[in-house]
Amino acid sequence: MSAVYETPRPETSAPPRILIAFYTYSGSTGKLAEVLQRLTGGTLTRLYPCQPYPSRFPELLEQVRREVRSHHYPRLLPVSESPAGYDIVFVGTPNWCGTVAPPLAAWLRRNRTALTGKVLLPFYSHCGGEPGDVGGAVQWLCPDAAVRPAFAAPLDEQEWPAALSAWLERCGLMASSWPEQSGEGKPAG
Repeated sequence: MSAVYETPRPETSAPPRILIAFYTYSGSTGKLAEVLQRLTGGTLTRLYPCQPYPSRFPELLEQVRREVRSHHYPRLLPVSESPAGYDIVFVGTPNWCGTVAPPLAAWLRRNRTALTGKVLLPFYSHCGGEPGDVGGAVQWLCPDAAVRPAFAAPLDEQEWPAALSAWLERCGLMASSWPEQSGEGKPAG
């Protein structure tokens, strides 16, 4: 039986403000973030490393393995959104070597204080390789956040909306139960 998590709600009846921060290499995690945005009404913010990753897979894999082993946190280009003004933060990444991609790790590390006490919901794309522990990696980087179980995207993109909806329900995030309100970050009904 799956656990259902109660997501803390602000004392007002307004819907929670949702941020969807993600790093995507090939575009899969970005597509996943867009589906989440349609389901939750959250604000998207894409993370970019200052130095792009190699386009050839052998070089990419070598660099990623080196960065993951050494806990390298690459410099990132500035982003428009800070997690400070949000109640719930989704964090998306490709599953690289069984963990979060270094650009997301860098963003989490840089925003650790702003993420304290926030609900963090990790999600990731993969190509069927090493499962690892993406949620555990996010918890390690942000020990004072309320990290929910990670969502692993099914390989078939057509399954994403239904699978994401079921995950949101298990995490206690039923957008249909939030009051209607206009404004940015409003959940989709």
